Amino acid sequence: ILGLAIWLGTGPSLLAAVASFFASEFFLLKPLYSLAVGDPREFLDLCVYLVVAILAGQLGAYARRQAHMAHRRADEQKLLFSLSSAFNRVADREGVFDTLQQVVTEQLDAREISILPDGGEVVAPGRAQQVISCALLASEDIVYGTVRVTFDTTPSAEQSSLLTACVLQAAMALRRIELAEQAEQSIGFEEADRLKTALLHAVSHDLRTPITIIKTSANALHALEHRLSDEERVEMIETIESETDQLNRMVGNLLDLSRLQAGALPISKDWNAFSDIAGDVAALAWERYRAERVRIVFPEDLPLVRFDYGLMLQALGNVVENALRYEPDSSQIEIRGDPFPAEVRLLVVNHGPSIPPAERDRIMEPFYHQENGHVGLGLAISKGIVEAHHGRIWVEDTPGGGATFVLALPRDTLEEMPREDSGGR
Repeated sequence: ILGLAIWLGTGPSLLAAVASFFASEFFLLKPLYSLAVGDPREFLDLCVYLVVAILAGQLGAYARRQAHMAHRRADEQKLLFSLSSAFNRVADREGVFDTLQQVVTEQLDAREISILPDGGEVVAPGRAQQVISCALLASEDIVYGTVRVTFDTTPSAEQSSLLTACVLQAAMALRRIELAEQAEQSIGFEEADRLKTALLHAVSHDLRTPITIIKTSANALHALEHRLSDEERVEMIETIESETDQLNRMVGNLLDLSRLQAGALPISKDWNAFSDIAGDVAALAWERYRAERVRIVFPEDLPLVRFDYGLMLQALGNVVENALRYEPDSSQIEIRGDPFPAEVRLLVVNHGPSIPPAERDRIMEPFYHQENGHVGLGLAISKGIVEAHHGRIWVEDTPGGGATFVLALPRDTLEEMPREDSGGR
């Protein structure tokens, strides 16, 4: 009887207890093969036996139910743990909905699941004949939608409870994704605020300085027109032109930086030689600064590289201009080319002051404040242009003292290079 109760439950154990009671009365008590009561004491013992058998069956059935509930809870905990792990791996709302739909369909034997997004009618958790509706509630005032599940048969209380737990985990996953998005937006706002502050500093310092010089020179030309010599007049005009060019470059750098950060800078690649842009940069350095300390050193076998000529001219020019503006006039600047198996490098070598390792990445950040009070943009633009070509830029020490800026672009396969004699083959 106890074995039947543990194996099959309450009903079979009760049936077995009653059957054993009558079998004992019929086969064991006198008169044999009869249900008549011969000795009242023996019948009383048999009744006690029946009560004990029923109690044993009930205890066995209770133990069976408890074991079944323990197994079911363990399965539910395992399911909820796996569901939580799956939710932690997804990074968007669609992934949460897909995971919830898969689990509910496979584990709860649901026929159909529909999810009403934000703005849909919110139905409080409840159970109809074959439909369960649960609200995606992260808290009392945060609702992400409604989950409606249809079953082929009337769902059990266990299915309803497990569905509610799954939907609750989905709501918490949606809340986690929302908080992560808000944190990312907050970081973006902080970065934008930092750039805005730096931009205001640039406008108030780097832009105001050439404007002040231009205005002062123009006022002097106007007020002292008849008292200035030709040499003084020419010098003031050249000053106005120089500061206007500087102001134009500053505004152009701001526009280029905004396009780089927005990913809207057009790139037109073609096969070019690094030696060509090095020569053009040296010519521009002479035109702007009358500097004769830029030396070009290139090997004869330096391969061609695919890049946008105008953009790389600007990138290299910004690096060389930075060295000319902030290095001593006595220091020599060299532009070198160096081939490697996977890339070709441009090196701008100077022998002035070294750059501390902690500052080497920061000097290429937009609006980095330099020691002279200026706000740097040129190196940040150079970095953006090089990285837009899938290249790298960094700073390293120059042997003997100084800093070397390295611009490295990937080396395309020579098979991609057009050949002049390809038409005759």
